Amino acid sequence: MYNANPFQQPGQWYRGNTHSHSTESDGQLPMSERFGAYREAGYDFLVLTDHRKVNDVSAYSTSDFLAISGSEVHPSNPYGGATYHFVAINIHETLNCAKMHPNAVLDEIKAQGGEAVLCHPYWSGHTITDYLPLRGYFAIEVYNDTCMGIGKGFSEQAWDDLLDRGGPVLGIASDDAHGTEHDCFHGWIMVKAEDLTIESIMEALRTGAFYATLGPEIEDMALEDNEVTVKCSPAQSIVFKAECSRGRRILPEEGELLTEATYSIPNGAKYVRVEVTDATGKKAWSNPFFF
Repeated sequence: MYNANPFQQPGQWYRGNTHSHSTESDGQLPMSERFGAYREAGYDFLVLTDHRKVNDVSAYSTSDFLAISGSEVHPSNPYGGATYHFVAINIHETLNCAKMHPNAVLDEIKAQGGEAVLCHPYWSGHTITDYLPLRGYFAIEVYNDTCMGIGKGFSEQAWDDLLDRGGPVLGIASDDAHGTEHDCFHGWIMVKAEDLTIESIMEALRTGAFYATLGPEIEDMALEDNEVTVKCSPAQSIVFKAECSRGRRILPEEGELLTEATYSIPNGAKYVRVEVTDATGKKAWSNPFFF
């Protein structure tokens, strides 16, 4: 395994959303109110990602809340599909993507000290054909709440396709907040970091020290003797997913719920990740253990 196991390293958990918009682009709230709403809702950090621009958000950080600058950028797609949507976390200068190859955009995001996320694949109509030529992103949105407006918020298959045929990639749940209710406070990540600073949060993101959720809690994960064990809040199912046909779905006895499950890793497995579903149908996703 070569990514961090956040459940077995020092630090504390921070709740954050990596995709949001203000009236600086197509959001319904000004920056101050967008940050204020997430702070009041109990979030520890928020990345503001207005379309095609970077805003100065430094005035909105407090001792217990971190405002992070970012942008949603839209390079053209030379591989036949629709225009790309990348969330750039922690960039500080606007990117002019009009004549840039998408990989050049991803390179520039990293050059600014940022990290890129592939946004809402299902909503965008993107497939493995669109994503395999790309390099330099660290995560994909496994869930995007605003896309549930047309029923295309879940992109689990796109994540698994990349894990199976591409390489290591992490999974993020986000709001993509534009409004004030329907696409806010529904999908987030829990990040294990040493402290609430940009440096610590970015390091945790890069090393996979987080999990994504719509509400269920993943309390612990351990890898020992070729087995993965997960402990979680009460769940109606725990699913271990590996490449292609490998994996296992574990269900409780009738009338009961699960709080723990174990999976024996198949020989030669590239990765194993976990999906937890609670009694209301809400999900949480671990990042994969990569082998």
